[in-house]
Amino acid sequence: VPGYGMIDIPRGMLRLVSLFLLSKSSLSGRDLAEQLRVISSGLWKPSPGSVYPILSSLLREGLIAEVPRKEGNTRRYIITSKGKQHLEKLEREAETSILKQLKHISIVTSVIGKKELKEEIDLLLKREEDITP
Repeated sequence: VPGYGMIDIPRGMLRLVSLFLLSKSSLSGRDLAEQLRVISSGLWKPSPGSVYPILSSLLREGLIAEVPRKEGNTRRYIITSKGKQHLEKLEREAETSILKQLKHISIVTSVIGKKELKEEIDLLLKREEDITP
């Protein structure tokens, strides 16, 4: 995502978030892009060139299915049971990735002299260690 600099939207995040949103309700590509914009408070505005290829890929893999059309030509999609299993796997991988990124950010905050921010991040990491068996 342009403008994010050093901390970018992680690879695979669109896939994960798309499956998550499609597990909640059926969505069109346009609806999906709008939901992403809303949940990110406008920071993430995926283009149709990002959204529709992801939907096509998820459909080919059997992770989502097209909902029968009622009116008009708008295609809507919903997650499949195979997609729900894949979503669970992606969520576990995302958790591991987030913790790794937080550790890296902690190092960067230390290097650039953001002591308070480093302490907050380290507290988050400590809490996670205390929770994780």
